[in-house]
Parts: sequence; structure tokens; C-alpha cells
Amino acid sequence: MLRFLWLLSFGLLLSCEKEVEDTPKILSLTGQALGTSWTVKVISSKPIDGDELLADLAAKIEETEKIFSHWRPDSKLYQVNASLSTEPISVPPLLHELLKHAKWAYEQTDGAFDPTIAPLVNLWGFGPVSTNRLRIPTEDEINGILEQVGMNQLEIRDGNKIRKKRPDLQIDLSASAKGEIIDQVCEMLDQRELRNYLVEIGGEIRGRGNGKSGKGWTIALEDGSEGKTNGLSTVNLLNYSVATSGTYRQTKPNPDSAKPASHLIDPRTGRPVEHKLIAVNVLAPTARDADALATALMILGPEEGMRKAEEMDLVARFCTREGNETRHTHTPAWIRLYPVANR
Repeated sequence: MLRFLWLLSFGLLLSCEKEVEDTPKILSLTGQALGTSWTVKVISSKPIDGDELLADLAAKIEETEKIFSHWRPDSKLYQVNASLSTEPISVPPLLHELLKHAKWAYEQTDGAFDPTIAPLVNLWGFGPVSTNRLRIPTEDEINGILEQVGMNQLEIRDGNKIRKKRPDLQIDLSASAKGEIIDQVCEMLDQRELRNYLVEIGGEIRGRGNGKSGKGWTIALEDGSEGKTNGLSTVNLLNYSVATSGTYRQTKPNPDSAKPASHLIDPRTGRPVEHKLIAVNVLAPTARDADALATALMILGPEEGMRKAEEMDLVARFCTREGNETRHTHTPAWIRLYPVANR
């Protein structure tokens, strides 16, 4: 009997040791791009050459940044902006596809998402060609620049071609490019038959697989609470993406308003948003959708944004500042996905 118990105990010990040995480990890789940092975490039962994967990830992100960046002179989008031609221009397929997506987002959000906003962003001192970043533009300057803005000023043609209807049309894809680059990285990981990973660039995230817990990747949601990292809400991201847009990220003093001027410019008015909404979190199947829609809802504000989110059945959380407290309001789609924690 004692021998049987000893053998049983020995067998259990071997079983536990084997389970520990077989537990997949997280490979975490990081880098810098798009003026921010990126992180990729992968869980795999198969061996992964970390150095090789890191090099491939860096190359993929560099390749896509050189297409979408409106800051880099060597990027295709920068060159499109620099061109004063109103003749059709050939662009890379990825840029053509992202511009088609931008037009879709523009139409879905009644113009709140508009990548032709670049001249306004520059005018307010938040863009790459801004000369005085602290200056507040005059009403006449704003109204003049508004004439350059509008997706109706850009033709998106077949055959990977676009055409400016105005030579001074400028495009800023910063509200969806990070999401698109994340999606491109995820596609690369899928091609490598990796099925459990998390990709994050500048706070925008997409996760696939069960994560470490088996219930998805646990992430903390930004809500604009200043200086608070503890106590943030968390969600399990299971084959989904999340993006956050907020007025707390970039601001400057605005003597013409009771609030600082935010980098979030409403393309319909030409002015920074001034409503009480400080952050919006959007979950969507792709990071591109989450990125663009979070920006659009933030522009629309708490009431109009909630109506639009409910109309589109979006998984969204609206964060407003009430005195010293941050108040969270969730769409019905969010509550369906996270029924207990977020009621």
C-alpha cells in the first residue's frame, strides 16, 4: 500500500513538472515607430526565434509607416500632400485601401471623421508644418482653411489612383493609420500560424487567442483620469481590438476658451472640441475600425456620439468628467459583451 502511494505521488510529481514545462511562455517584443512605442506579445507552444521575429516586425512597421505617415518626407502620403497636381496620382494599394476606409468612416459618421483635416491641424499648431504651436488662429483664418477641408475634395478612383480636386488638399491619416498598421502586423503573425498574440501601438490594441488566462488578453482601459494607473477598468480582449481617443492627450492653452485647445479638431467647425467628453473607448473586430470610430465619436461628443454609436451598434464606452470624478457610460452593445462588470 505504501509503495502504491509512493508511486502515485511520484507520478503526480512528474505530471506537475511536465505541466510546468509545457506551459507556454509569453514572448514580448518592443520597438519605436510612428513617434511612439509598439509591443507585440506572443504565446506559442512552438519555439519562436525572437530575434528573427523582432526584425520582421520592425521591417513591417517601417514599411507601412513609410506609406501612411504625413510627417516623414520619404513617405508616400507626405509626397501626395506635397504634390500640387490635380491629375490622377498612383498610390500604393495599402494607401488606396485606407483612403477608401476613410471615406466609409466619413460617410458613416456624418463627416466627423475626415482625413482632409490636415490644414486645420497645422493651423492649430498640432501638425508637421505648424510654425507657431502655441498660437491660436483667428476666426477668419479658420474659415479660410475650412474651404480646403472635405472628403468631397478627394476622388478615390479604381486602379489604386486618387485625384485631388484642389491642389492644396492635405491628408492626415493619424486617426486610422496606427490601427491599419496593427492589422497588417496581425496579418503577418497569422501567416506565421501564430494564433495567440497581442499587438499594441501607441495605446491602440488588437488581441487574438485566449491570452495567458484562457479568457482573452486582459487590458486596462484608458479613461482620461489624470495621473491614475491603478483602479483602471479592465476587459478581456478576445479576438477583438480596442482604441481610445481623448482630449487629455495633447492640449495647449487657449485664451479664447475656458478649456485648453485639444488636438482633436472638429472638421465641421474647424475648432477643437469643447464638450465634456474626455475619452472614448471603442471595441471592434479590426484595429482600423476601432481607431477611426473612437476618433469620430470623440468629435461628435457625449450626446451625438452616443446616438451614432447606438445607431451603428458599436461596442463603446464614453468617459466624462463630473467634478473630480470620471463617469462611464456604455452602449447597449458594450453591455451585451461585458454584462456584469460594466452595468
